[in-house]
Amino acid sequence: MPPLRLFDLKLSDFPQVYGLCQADTQGIARLANSVQRRLLYAKEAGEESWWGTWTEMAFFVSRTQPYLTLPREVARLELVDVCNVPRRVNNQFKEFIQFGNGRMPRLKPWCDWRVPQIYSRNVVPTFVDLSNPPQMIRVYLTDPADSGKRVLIQGTDNNGNTVYSQAGLNKVTGEYVNLSLPFASAVSRFNTITGIQKDITQGPVQIFQTDPNTGAQVLLLTMEPSEMVSGYRRYFFDPLPRNCCPTPTTPDQITINAIVKLEPIPVQVDQDYLVLQNLEAFIEEAQSKRLSMVDNKNSKAMAIAAHVNAIRLLNGELAHYLGIDEPSVVFAPFGSARLRRQRIGSLI
Repeated sequence: MPPLRLFDLKLSDFPQVYGLCQADTQGIARLANSVQRRLLYAKEAGEESWWGTWTEMAFFVSRTQPYLTLPREVARLELVDVCNVPRRVNNQFKEFIQFGNGRMPRLKPWCDWRVPQIYSRNVVPTFVDLSNPPQMIRVYLTDPADSGKRVLIQGTDNNGNTVYSQAGLNKVTGEYVNLSLPFASAVSRFNTITGIQKDITQGPVQIFQTDPNTGAQVLLLTMEPSEMVSGYRRYFFDPLPRNCCPTPTTPDQITINAIVKLEPIPVQVDQDYLVLQNLEAFIEEAQSKRLSMVDNKNSKAMAIAAHVNAIRLLNGELAHYLGIDEPSVVFAPFGSARLRRQRIGSLI
């Protein structure tokens, strides 16, 4: 089926539920984003969530720096396969539980072998961490129409102090950089970067670290035109296999395959895609949102009923595309030691 767009919502009964005109793109987009978040974050979504909220992706991960920073449109790793072996994905609490193994990486005292696992780390502002500080920060625009727009770089300076600056009458945390050709530079030299914000732009914006002595540059981040605040999930792989799945051009890297949970990127224009794909569920949840804002006892009950209908439609969509009689279950009590290998029973 073709993916659902904001334009498709505008052509449906969705705007009328909230009393919006079909030409009110901004109002319909705000409502669509709100409805999508309500359905994605509903407890009924569970672990798997709704149809259209996951996809399969491939990533490159370095053996020497076994960290993976996910792109903007990915909320988390759900299932991961490394060299044809499923790996466990742990949340941040796993390394801090009482009587646990502690913070990873940690070698066991009797050998250097560890069960490969994946650990969630903090949300980070850049794809690559700032290295060999202090560093200059340069910002490159890709569309000349963005000249004069601003990027806010936040972090600590070469003395380890938080960077502050004056923006008109307001004192802000960080330093504003006004975009210009061929590039614009921050006055401060940074030891760490804790956040990056920017105006909505016509083209992508690239942020580089530049060595003040050699002029060598490293790309830290590329922000999309509609992206205003940077923030990306990061995972740590402990450890990566040493002798499998190298990429042809970079032997230090291996390919990671994963099923990922998608992050809802706010829609703004007609051509933007929605994560959820059930138009009827959008209409029902918009009705629920409208009724929930009415100060009336009967309206609250009707809002709950409309939300239940939206959930019912989303569950029906899952059954339509995945079926209900073929769940994904693998039962292997003996691991790789299958009965046919032991010449036992009727599986010889």
